[in-house]
This record gives sequence, C-alpha cells and structure tokens, in this order.
Amino acid sequence: MKVNIEIDVTPEEARTFFGLPDVQGMQNRMMQQFADRIEGSAEQREEFIRGMFKTAMEPWQIFSRMVNSASSPARSTPKSD
Repeated sequence: MKVNIEIDVTPEEARTFFGLPDVQGMQNRMMQQFADRIEGSAEQREEFIRGMFKTAMEPWQIFSRMVNSASSPARSTPKSD
C-alpha cells in the first residue's frame, strides 16, 4: 500500500507549526554586516575574508591531521622490563 500526502504551506506557516523561531531579522542584519565589510576598504575586505576562510578551514585541517596520523605507521615504543 502506498499513501501520499501533500501539504502546501509557506515557510512561515511551517516554522510556526514546528515552533521554530523567526530568524529572518537576524539573517538580514548578518547579510547587511557582510555586505558592509565586503564594500569596505581593500584592507578590511582582505582581513574579513582571511578570517572567514581560517574559520572555515579549521575543521578540515583537524580532519586532515587525524587521517594522516591514523594512516602513518605506528611508532614502536621501547618496552620497559
């Protein structure tokens, strides 16, 4: 047996139904701040983008170190008697 149910709601109606907060105002402020920083001086723009990439790349660097350490041969430790 196959049953299909189609519900036609707006994102706002779905958010309200599930009790999720309305974050549109916060998103708008964040996008405005992003635009302000990008439109600033070249130095501000470079600093902002460098900071964004550093934060974005950090989890990948941690993952890479973890994979590299797991794939490297195990170091033998001297046994003490």
